[in-house]
Amino acid sequence: MKLTKKYALGVLVQFYEIEMFKTDYIDGLLNMLKDIENPENITFDFVYNLREDFEKIDTDAILLKEDSVHNGYLYKEFYKATAKIEKLGSKVNHQIFDLTYGDPPAIAWYRRDFNYRYADKVDFLMWGETDSVFPSQTFEAIEQISTYAEQNKICRYVISFAYRKMWDAGWKAIEHPEFTNVVFEDTDEWNLHNPASEKCYMSIKQMNELNERYSKDGYDIISLNEPKFDGSCVVFSSDLIKMGVNIPHALLMSGEDTSFAVAAKQMLGDNYIQFHIKNLLRIHNRRHPKKRMYVKNENNPQGFCGTKDKGMWWTVLVQWSKENLNNLYNPQFKFHTWDEYFTSMIQQGFLK
Repeated sequence: MKLTKKYALGVLVQFYEIEMFKTDYIDGLLNMLKDIENPENITFDFVYNLREDFEKIDTDAILLKEDSVHNGYLYKEFYKATAKIEKLGSKVNHQIFDLTYGDPPAIAWYRRDFNYRYADKVDFLMWGETDSVFPSQTFEAIEQISTYAEQNKICRYVISFAYRKMWDAGWKAIEHPEFTNVVFEDTDEWNLHNPASEKCYMSIKQMNELNERYSKDGYDIISLNEPKFDGSCVVFSSDLIKMGVNIPHALLMSGEDTSFAVAAKQMLGDNYIQFHIKNLLRIHNRRHPKKRMYVKNENNPQGFCGTKDKGMWWTVLVQWSKENLNNLYNPQFKFHTWDEYFTSMIQQGFLK
C-alpha cells in the first residue's frame, strides 16, 4: 500500500517498560508497517525516560543481564529495538531523559509536546502506548477515512479503533462486536484471564486473526458526536491541533486523554466528529506481564496501581492530577504544581 498522507506516531517509554517495548510494542509497529510501500511518510517519535524521580532503577537486576554494565543494558536494548523500525525506512526521532532537572517527562507533558512539534509537519498524529498495539490495517483505514473526510469537507476529527469489554455501558458503542455482548465481571480472575477483558493479555497473532475475520467485507465505520476514547491507539487530524486543541498545562500525570477530549468538544461543539472503526480491534494489554521491570524494591511486573503496589507517591499524584482535571474550568481552584507535589512528598518521606 502506498500512503498519500504523512503521519507521526509518538510514544513515551519508561525505563521499566523496556522488555515490553522491545518485544510486543515494536512487533506491533512492524506488523503495521509490513505492507507499506513508502514508510518514509511515517515518523516515529520515541522519548525514553531513564530519570528516577519516582522509582529507582534496580541496577542489581540489570547486572544479571549478559554483557550489561550498570544501566548500559537499558540504552542498548532501546536502540536495538528502534533500529528495527529505522531499517524499514521510516523516520525515527529519539529523545532520552537521564538527568534529573525540570519537571518530569510525564505522559501529559509528552503528548502535549508531541502535538506541538508535529502538527505543522504531518497530516495525522497518532498516540501510542507501550502496552498497546494498533491493528495491521491501521493506515489503510485512516486513508479511507481521509478520502471521505476530504470529499465532505471535514478537516478536524478523531479516529479510534474498537475496544474490548469496558467497565460500564457508556463504552458499548466503541466495543468490538466480538466482545460487546460479553458480561463484564470486576474480578481479578475475569480481568486477567477472559479474552474479552482489556487486562487479559492478547497476542498480535490473535488480534490479526480476529480483525481479518471481521473486516474481510470492509470496515464498519461509525461517526460519534461526543468524545469517547482513551489515549491508546488514537489518531487526530493535524488540523484539530492547529486550531488549538491540546492538553492543558494544568495536567500533571493522568487524565491527559480526557482533558484533550473535553477541549476538542468545547472548541468544536456540535461539529465534533470521531470516526470509529467498530470491526478493527486495537490491543490494550493493561496488565501486560512485563509492564514494570527493574524497579528497585518492587515486584509488580503487571503494573498494578494501588498504594501497596507503587506507593503513596503514586496515590497522591493520581489524586492531585484528577483534582486538576476536574477543576479545569473552576476559576476559584488553584492548580497543583510539580514543585508543590515534590515538596510535599519529600517532606512526608514518600520520595527521596
